[in-house]
Amino acid sequence: MAESTGHAEFDLREFVATSLGSRIDDSAPLSASDLRLLLSKLHGRSDQLKIRLRKIVAENHDQFNSIVKDAHGAAAGVEALAEDVEKVVDALEEDRKGEPPFDVGICRLAATAEELWEEQEERKEYIGALEFIASVREGLKSAERDFHLGALAESGTKLCRIREQLELPADWTGDRDDKKERQMKEDEVQAFVLLQDEWATCYSKLRNFLEELFAKAVVLNLHGSELCIYSRVSCSDMMAGVNADEVELATILSTMDKVGVLETRLAKTADLLLKHIIDPIVRSPRFAVHVNDMDQEGRAILNWMQSCSKTNGGGYVEMFAKLLEVFKYLRTNLLVDNDGWMVLLGRVIWPELAEAITANCLRKAVPNEISELASFQELAQASAEFETCLGKACLIPDWNETRGDKLRSFSADVEHHFGAKKRNSVMAKARDLLIKFDYRSNLINREEKTIQGVDDSDNISLLQTETCTITLAAKQLLELVHDTLQDACKSSPSIAMELYLGARDALHLHRAIIPVKAMEYLNSIHKAASLCYNDCFYIAHHVLFLHFQYYPALPRNVQKIMSFVDFAPLFRRFGCQILEKQMHLITVKLMEDLDQANGFQYLEQRKRYDTCTNAIGKLRKLMLDAMAGLSTLFASANEDSDEAGGDCAKDSVQRRVPLWRKLLRLTDLLDMSLRPITQSWENGDLPSSGFSADEVQHLIKAIFSETDLRSECLKVIVDSRSK
Repeated sequence: MAESTGHAEFDLREFVATSLGSRIDDSAPLSASDLRLLLSKLHGRSDQLKIRLRKIVAENHDQFNSIVKDAHGAAAGVEALAEDVEKVVDALEEDRKGEPPFDVGICRLAATAEELWEEQEERKEYIGALEFIASVREGLKSAERDFHLGALAESGTKLCRIREQLELPADWTGDRDDKKERQMKEDEVQAFVLLQDEWATCYSKLRNFLEELFAKAVVLNLHGSELCIYSRVSCSDMMAGVNADEVELATILSTMDKVGVLETRLAKTADLLLKHIIDPIVRSPRFAVHVNDMDQEGRAILNWMQSCSKTNGGGYVEMFAKLLEVFKYLRTNLLVDNDGWMVLLGRVIWPELAEAITANCLRKAVPNEISELASFQELAQASAEFETCLGKACLIPDWNETRGDKLRSFSADVEHHFGAKKRNSVMAKARDLLIKFDYRSNLINREEKTIQGVDDSDNISLLQTETCTITLAAKQLLELVHDTLQDACKSSPSIAMELYLGARDALHLHRAIIPVKAMEYLNSIHKAASLCYNDCFYIAHHVLFLHFQYYPALPRNVQKIMSFVDFAPLFRRFGCQILEKQMHLITVKLMEDLDQANGFQYLEQRKRYDTCTNAIGKLRKLMLDAMAGLSTLFASANEDSDEAGGDCAKDSVQRRVPLWRKLLRLTDLLDMSLRPITQSWENGDLPSSGFSADEVQHLIKAIFSETDLRSECLKVIVDSRSK
């Protein structure tokens, strides 16, 4: 049957495609010939199916008869069952006249049964809650009885178990009344709120009593400089309602640990120990401690005092010994050799102690010179041994003996700290040098190496080739850079890197400090501006050679990044800015003076005369300075030639600059009176220097006011020109 069913599956689309011999297009209609061919194919296919169906029925005749008989019997059984059910329903309806239908009654009965089941479950929950409340209530009473009997450990254990039963947070004590806690109380059943309050009351009593016992057992007497620890204390307290003889310190600490207050208590104790005992030992070598072991009364005492001895107390070795003695006392007597409690104490003490030792001992002991690095290793070894002892005593959290902790890490990186210290020292020297320097008090000539004072009469050379007047600060700054790089050449790679950066920092400080320090001078016409300019070009010149001087001797890591050439354009740019501003200020001032001369009129007035004289003097001084600088330049050029002697040099200048003689004569004219100028014209001196009659007339008219003498002199020059 399965086989015949499988062959009966028929796909019309596939049949059409097979019959026509090509794939059909859903959007295109079939032609009449295609439809006739398809119809004939369908008739043939139908005949085949009929033949196959007859064959299947004939081959499975018995099976088909059995199936038909079974179906007929099942249908008859269903009809009989329906008749029986109908009879039962009719009978019930006759017996329940006036009552709801049978099916409705069944639904109501089921609903009642469900309500009864839910009620039963609720009663079970109520009973369970009552049993839980009774159990918790009994536990609280038992914990309170143990508390009054002095069984503090048992009382604490029961309170911790009840806290878990009430699903309270581990840090909840019940004595806080914040918004979140009030909301929690509002959401809880009142009975459970009462249980929580009762638990909080019992917990508060136990916690406060444990705090009192701890205060009795650990007594810190600051006035007497004494720490006294008792191994057992009296547990009887009428006010607290506790009636017991004595309790061991270990029991007190264990109970405090169970109820979650030991860590806080030890943290407070650690703060006091750090402030009054541990930190003074680190900071003061004369701070002495003395330990008295546990006596027959169960009392161990630690005394401390500030020694009056003038000795240094033995140095860091003695300091480490004192600290180890204190921690041994605390571990043995306070924490009864409990590793876990030592960890709690160390979480507070160790970070502060390590920082204090590093700041007051290790960092101060970092050597100032490379030759002193070996001596630092003694301190490094002692600090490593001290740290190892504390680590084995569980005072250092997450202790790893292989890698050590803070002290060993600092000592292992001593080269870096030494380099950083040297770098800071270089910066400090450069900063002090630049800040304390006064432009008005210190000068140095690069060639003569002489110190000069600065006042308004000093003639500071600017833009000179042979000499360059610079400040002592600039010279000392470059000396500091050279010394630093020389030390870098003799140092390890890490130290050399810090020293190289320190040398660059010193140059950066000059660029940061000088513009601010010399602002007063740079914004006015002042000789200090010339010094700033000379310093900038002096430094820019020298930094160009630092790379070639020290590169071969520096470690490889410094060679990869070494560069000082980048400073040259920075200093030159700053120097050029100074020069441009000074030239602008001088030009403006000179033009103001010339404008104030107002054509050199009314010179009979003293104020006008002084103003004009000042203007001419500045014109002349400017020309003299320019000629002095140019003369030096030509003299240096003559040294490279075969010309020698003063006359030869003078002739050389005149040949190179045809107007040189005229320029020299002009400087003299600006300092001459009217009659000498006229005489110089008459004797041919001015014409031989290149002056024309018009130029001399214009000069006289510009400088001298209109008088009879000026008119006479001008007439002489005009008459001589006509001749």
